[in-house]
Amino acid sequence: MLYPLFGTTIQVKERGCAVGSAEPRPIVPSVNLFVKVTDVCNARCRFCSNAGATHRTGPFDVEKLWRIVDELQRQHLLVNRLNITGGEPSVVPDLVETLLERADREAYRGIHLHLNTNGLLPESKRLMRHPRWDSVSVSLHHYDRAKLSELYGTRLPDDALDFAGVDPDKVNASCNLIRGYIDRPAEVERMLQCAVGLSLPRLGFVALMQVNDYCKARHVDFTDIDFAAVPHLYFTESRHRGTDCKCSNYLYNHAGRILEVYMRNYANFRYCESSLLYDGEYLRQGFHDHNIIY
Repeated sequence: MLYPLFGTTIQVKERGCAVGSAEPRPIVPSVNLFVKVTDVCNARCRFCSNAGATHRTGPFDVEKLWRIVDELQRQHLLVNRLNITGGEPSVVPDLVETLLERADREAYRGIHLHLNTNGLLPESKRLMRHPRWDSVSVSLHHYDRAKLSELYGTRLPDDALDFAGVDPDKVNASCNLIRGYIDRPAEVERMLQCAVGLSLPRLGFVALMQVNDYCKARHVDFTDIDFAAVPHLYFTESRHRGTDCKCSNYLYNHAGRILEVYMRNYANFRYCESSLLYDGEYLRQGFHDHNIIY
């Protein structure tokens, strides 16, 4: 479905994801708005398309962000999620807190605030404890601290995996499947046990998008791993949008505790229906420089 926005049109989902073989159902027209507050990151993950970025190219127009949100609401488009992302948002904590204060003050409804943080900076710990978040996303790509340091390209601080003071029900952890790291059933099981040990409620496994040479060489396809061989991991359902993306949900039972498990089986990184990106200067559909809306 095409919707008017700032004198142009954007693609918006009119049907939800298909569950198994069932036909997708109509949904309320909605968008996910990604707010890239910086392209800087204190980690140097080689699988990241943003690896090596060290600076923003210009100032961040805060007022323009809220003009965008207001216009979306005037067009009767539900802002399903407002995702604060980067780079690493905690390298610009003052900007993030400014956005949170404005969201709170204006009482925007239907906005899902989401911090994508790697938890390596003291500022990230402080931001994770902010009460305005509806969810907090953390990157956790291995159970071994030395392996994590190797992946991030930087030494982990002693409290990197300490979530004291953070509402555990809000935390979502994401683990990339990477050859030589998490790439077979035994490693998946240890990763699940690590998440339970950290009292995390949810853990997602994600296949690398093949956006650079490292990702192509280290890519692990979901079909390469026999998840049925992982003890106490139970499949619940799968959802898909044809060839563009598919995810599966599981429950994992360990030591009397239940962990929700999400798997993004595959995704077309050019698929951008209902996805908007604001980088402080321009609003785009999807994540491509040429696709400027406003």
